[in-house]
Amino acid sequence: MARSLRRLVYAVVLSLGAAGALVVALGTQASAAPSKATARVTPAATSQTVVNSATPTTGPVPTTCAGPTVNSDGTITFCLTAPQATGVQLNFQNMLGLSPAADAFPMSEGSGGLWYITVEPPAGANWYGYNFTVDGAHVADPDNRDIWTGTPGSFSSIGAWSMVMVPGDASQYMANTNVPHGAVATVNYYSTLGQTERRMTVYTPPNYNSNDGYPVLYLMHGAGGNDTDWVVNMRANFILDNLIAQHKVKPMIVVMPDTNVGTSGGLNASVTADQFIQQELLGTIVPYIEHNYRTLPGSRNRALAGLSAGSFHTRDGLFTNPTDFSYYGLFSNGALFPAQITDLTQNHPDLIHGVARAERKGVIKEIWISQGDEEPQAIPLLANALQPTLTFFDQNAITYTYVPGASIGAIYGHVWDTWRKDLVAFAPTLFRESGRQTP
Repeated sequence: MARSLRRLVYAVVLSLGAAGALVVALGTQASAAPSKATARVTPAATSQTVVNSATPTTGPVPTTCAGPTVNSDGTITFCLTAPQATGVQLNFQNMLGLSPAADAFPMSEGSGGLWYITVEPPAGANWYGYNFTVDGAHVADPDNRDIWTGTPGSFSSIGAWSMVMVPGDASQYMANTNVPHGAVATVNYYSTLGQTERRMTVYTPPNYNSNDGYPVLYLMHGAGGNDTDWVVNMRANFILDNLIAQHKVKPMIVVMPDTNVGTSGGLNASVTADQFIQQELLGTIVPYIEHNYRTLPGSRNRALAGLSAGSFHTRDGLFTNPTDFSYYGLFSNGALFPAQITDLTQNHPDLIHGVARAERKGVIKEIWISQGDEEPQAIPLLANALQPTLTFFDQNAITYTYVPGASIGAIYGHVWDTWRKDLVAFAPTLFRESGRQTP
């Protein structure tokens, strides 16, 4: 889909996790305000034609089915054995709008009840999500072990997703290449906030046991997701393996919690209302990680980042706990909404001053903000809140780095591809100052 340059007004109904529904009439996004930090970012010109949807095309007719086949021309042939089905369709991820979001294509029935279709993917070499609708039931691919389950009842109404990689230069940064690999573990712990056993996903870098200590990135998922998102959808472990092998990032531990616990102020409330940061992350998860893993102490060795709803957790941590982390990454895009700006200004100026003071003292070393190039069309509610937030930061001497999505190759919308590119751009900024001192 080519980028639209028309000025649009949207009526948006959006639900993000515990925040509840918001109905807002919004216009197009303004350009970002300058910051003292933005001089470090040089936006690239965008001349790409953004293709949103896959295209059905001709391809091989499979006689057996063992998962998707990526053909030599970059097309993908999908198949499903369902001899009792009267109709099967492929739901294939598109690249603009909420993620997961899909376009549906009817599949053809071959011999033996084998259904098939070949599609040309929308963005060439990439990591795509898909599933099938079989007589109205949404199912993941039973012949593919790469499956994302998400959180039932959230953004996605079409169930679990399977994933397929189209190899090529554009997807090499997240490919399973011949480099040393870190480990990914599912970690169980007891949540005092949720009063139950919970899970998080933890990445440890290659040769983890050869070093006494590592810095830690706490990486939040979005609404509708869970602790597996950054590994299954964004391939964070392979991204970091490759960046570490290229000496572009420092080896680090990455902790990916499941934020679906307790209550959160989210989009509707003051940034002072977020219990997840206060009680779950800082109250339980960080102490657990620092007790059980080889971590370096102090805020200078901690970073907090997240996508979409996770960016709001990160934003809340910035204002409520500015001395507990030194790096904050807001991917799509952690903006403050008008009521929150008013609340901070009138009722909590101490929180504003706390962020600015932590920067002046060198405790906060980076506030990094980005969104996909197509997000103003995809999620205008979020995009239109960005400019007032950057202006608010400027007015209150809060320094940040704003990175336009196009400048890092995030030319699509509120989708997984955008957040992979955010991680690739953000991770090299982390933990560049050595030392073990606490702030």
